[in-house]
Amino acid sequence: MRRAALLTIGLAASLAPFARPAAAYVRYVSESGKAFKWPQSCVALTAYPNDLTAMMTLTEILSDVNAAAASWSKVSNPCTYMMLNVSSSGDATPHAANDGHNNIIFRTTNWCKLTAGGDCDPTMPYDPAALALTSVSASTSTGTIKDADIEINANRFHWADLVMHAELATAGMSVHDLQNALTHEMGHLIGLDHTCYLQPPPLVDNNGNPTPDCNDATPDIKATTMYPSANPGDIDKRTLAPDDQQAVCEIYPAAMDPMVCAPMMASSLQHGCAYAPGGAVGPGALLSIAGAAGVLAARARRRRRRNTATKP
Repeated sequence: MRRAALLTIGLAASLAPFARPAAAYVRYVSESGKAFKWPQSCVALTAYPNDLTAMMTLTEILSDVNAAAASWSKVSNPCTYMMLNVSSSGDATPHAANDGHNNIIFRTTNWCKLTAGGDCDPTMPYDPAALALTSVSASTSTGTIKDADIEINANRFHWADLVMHAELATAGMSVHDLQNALTHEMGHLIGLDHTCYLQPPPLVDNNGNPTPDCNDATPDIKATTMYPSANPGDIDKRTLAPDDQQAVCEIYPAAMDPMVCAPMMASSLQHGCAYAPGGAVGPGALLSIAGAAGVLAARARRRRRRNTATKP
């Protein structure tokens, strides 16, 4: 299973908007080389906000969810037909599952892959430093997306609307902006990967070029919503960069609107779905500072081993 991490490594200052032409973006790709894509004009999402109301008001939560969805939709980008439609439910929060229902879930009790019985699955741990995780399931043979779920880690991290409550973003406060994280995660939900790589091999962008190491990424790449870095207080990913806009407009162009908005049915998920590593399940994770440190340290250890290896 691929894991794409959004790291917080002290680069918020470099994420300011850049006025420039769009450059490149990266898509999830199935084992057979098919790029991920929703087949319909709109995607229905259901948010389950009640679990987060101890941190934020219901109005704030739903405002952030809807604003994040609008960032990738035709209401903000007339060049695309894509529309992310969000509804909310007060029902019991479901588990993230490949069931044809696209959910936004706030995890307050624990942070792990849940079994059908609601227990943590020891064979599929979540990184404790992850702020959020998006799992996207698609057909291996076609790349057609069947299901996507966003999980927000409210078990280990504090969330707020940092535009409404700017005082919480002051120095010393470790609070993350909900809309900022959701906008990044919804990029994964429509089939996008990160714009640089955290661990080799490099990803490949829409122009066929290898992506850079995230440590060596240019300011333009760091300015994208799909760049894997976010600090507490970061709100820069709320707004799409030209690369992100190019992605949604080229993958879902207004001139090729299929004019179909019926939600996907669970029965359609019985065929062509893959769960194996490198298959058609693409989870995108948003990591905290500790997560970034772990990834970078692991990479440094690998480099040291390579550099000190002796020839036979």
